[in-house]
Amino acid sequence: MWQRIDFCVARRARESRRHSGSCRSGFIANSRSHANLELRQADIVAGPVERGAFDLVTARAVLHHVADPEAAMPNMVASLRANGALLLIEPDFLPVSVAEPPEVRAFWDGWLAWAHERGIDYQIGRTLAPRLASLGLTNISGTAETAIYNGGSLWPDYWIETITELRGDLISSGKLDEALVDNFVAYCADANWWTQTIAFTAVHGLTPGP
Repeated sequence: MWQRIDFCVARRARESRRHSGSCRSGFIANSRSHANLELRQADIVAGPVERGAFDLVTARAVLHHVADPEAAMPNMVASLRANGALLLIEPDFLPVSVAEPPEVRAFWDGWLAWAHERGIDYQIGRTLAPRLASLGLTNISGTAETAIYNGGSLWPDYWIETITELRGDLISSGKLDEALVDNFVAYCADANWWTQTIAFTAVHGLTPGP
């Protein structure tokens, strides 16, 4: 029996029955029409969803928002059977360390300081491989991919929307000021400005088994 769980949580058995939870509301709404999909809500910090039950556990862009990844990751591993696979995909904001021009780099410095204060780890991607090794996984491998984009494209639109929503908190935190935010938003609208932000890092490994 082959089973899978995704965080947004999913499980698929041989009979093609799948279970999922902790997902975006739009995904949940669209999923209700699928008879082979079951939604669950679970706390990956509190414990495994089902100990030793799954052949594949995946999590995409989850751990950098989790307050205690040191607890969450062992629970993911504990949900796997012997020879089960864990696949994690998380961000690493390494590219912003060389962002141009300097005022954009200053914006990202402030953004990362704000995120750290809010318990968001935008550099967790680079730590995934050693974390899996410390949990006893084998055959660990991975890769990272960075989108290159210019102002006026989908990524800058995302950043403008996000910054508009968070602007008050960003400014009140003292990590950013109005000028840095305004300058960054202006670059996001400039089609001649090219940049890269996130190295999405995918790392996988296997649990020991016979």
